[in-house]
Amino acid sequence: MVQVLIDQCRNFGINHVVISPGSRNAPLIIAFDNHPEFKCYSIPDERSAAFYALGMARQLNEPVAIICTSGTAVLNYAPALTEAFYQEIPVIAITADRPPELIDQEDGQTIRQENVFANHIRFSTSLTTKEDQQSIAHGKEQIDMALSVSLSFPKGPVHINIPFEEPLYDFEEKEIIDIDKPAISCSDSFPLEQEKNFLSDWQQSEKVIILVGVSTPNKELNRSLTSFAKQNNAVIFAPATANIQGENTFNTIETLFFSTFVNSDSSLTPDILITIGGPVVSKAAKQYLRKYKPKFHYDIDVNPAIIDTYKALSEKITCSPMEFISRIVKDCDKKPSAFLDKWQDRNIAIKEKTKNFTENVKWSDISIYTSVFDRVPLEINLHLANSTPVRYAELFNKHPKVNYYCNRGTSGIDGCTSTAAGAALVSNNPTILITGDMSFFYDSNAFWNNHVPNNLKVILINNGGGNIFKVIRGPENTNQLESLFVTQQSAKAEKLCEAFGVDYLSCNNHKGFKESLLKLFETDKCTVLEAFTPSNKSAQTYRDIFAEIKSL
Repeated sequence: MVQVLIDQCRNFGINHVVISPGSRNAPLIIAFDNHPEFKCYSIPDERSAAFYALGMARQLNEPVAIICTSGTAVLNYAPALTEAFYQEIPVIAITADRPPELIDQEDGQTIRQENVFANHIRFSTSLTTKEDQQSIAHGKEQIDMALSVSLSFPKGPVHINIPFEEPLYDFEEKEIIDIDKPAISCSDSFPLEQEKNFLSDWQQSEKVIILVGVSTPNKELNRSLTSFAKQNNAVIFAPATANIQGENTFNTIETLFFSTFVNSDSSLTPDILITIGGPVVSKAAKQYLRKYKPKFHYDIDVNPAIIDTYKALSEKITCSPMEFISRIVKDCDKKPSAFLDKWQDRNIAIKEKTKNFTENVKWSDISIYTSVFDRVPLEINLHLANSTPVRYAELFNKHPKVNYYCNRGTSGIDGCTSTAAGAALVSNNPTILITGDMSFFYDSNAFWNNHVPNNLKVILINNGGGNIFKVIRGPENTNQLESLFVTQQSAKAEKLCEAFGVDYLSCNNHKGFKESLLKLFETDKCTVLEAFTPSNKSAQTYRDIFAEIKSL
């Protein structure tokens, strides 16, 4: 059965395999590592290993396999597989298991692994220990199905559970014939009736907004989308993490929608809203569009799932944004420019306010983001950790040469560093991660392996706890703000970096940060730059930015 799995993984384009050491998975380790066409990586911590694979799969836009032993090792895959599920990333989880007759019989490292990821997996199968022709044929069929589903739209993680009997270390490769790669299903078209409905609604609309959620970089989509918006006077809202930039495109959507929401400006409500991409980080955008609903809302995605974030969905069109634009572009008339002009005027005013504020701000978290976005070198991949870094990024325009990434499938802090490290491992570009202290220390095992990439640079903002709870509304009204929400901590990264063989820089003021940032960009080894910032001042400064904008 192992040889069938090996051959099918090759046929489906799997090149990278992230392995966590164990005994029950020995046949898998031996088989994959002995095969010349697989590149194997040993990551001891299964949770970190799975996030490494997620980062690699997203960066390469191809499936990546993860392999672990039996027992609780399997459960550590859950956070990354859940993130992959919501981001639609093909991660292939291959877990070794004990023979079924040993389950619940007090045998070591034995748990109920079958369907263990049931709610957050595209497909799951548990194979058999039998090696007769019929069992092998059924196993091939199940592996075939798993890999096909992972790469079909919507893409996503799958789970292949394989029980092994002892002995485990005398695996013998056998030639398997008649292995054919089936066609991957990918429907990229939508019914003519939906096209007619959209064009009818378009004709009744004067104010058009295209809202782009978190998306991986796609230059062709960027060109097509911005060209369409320019041609029709449509307004594009795309935070930096949408990786869209151009004419009629506004990146700082949190401040823009905040100013319209707090001032109850319903004149900027769209007649027609087109949404593409993944989740939208901006809370203000959600608040505004839920209160001032568009007349028509069309969601465009290859995933057929119904997503009605703004409670105004007219129709879901299941296709790629490129296909959608190519179908409707010739029949969409140009809209009056007044709606676009209003947003442009507001954007200019907010941009000026923000610029004046950030130029004069005292040392705090915002100082770091201002310096980074002003001085970031060209052609980098920038990873933004949850919770505050991804929010701060929405205060700045997208850098034209920077690719933005973040884990917003489930928006957890648990694997941000490992994801960035995995992406850097398979990329030639410098990879910079901006992270907070809680996210960094939570995922410190990202450095506990022999594959930490030298092109990974980490900017660690250490403000002594989870400062997000001083920014969002609610926790400040409780008696547990500092002790159980922020969870104040005094950990420093220097000794941790020393233990893992990672270079370390530190600073605690604006001048020191600028000097250290230059060193960080120049180093040829994985380096962590730890910037110590004042907690209360940083939180207050973030709130002050919105207080300034509120007055517009």
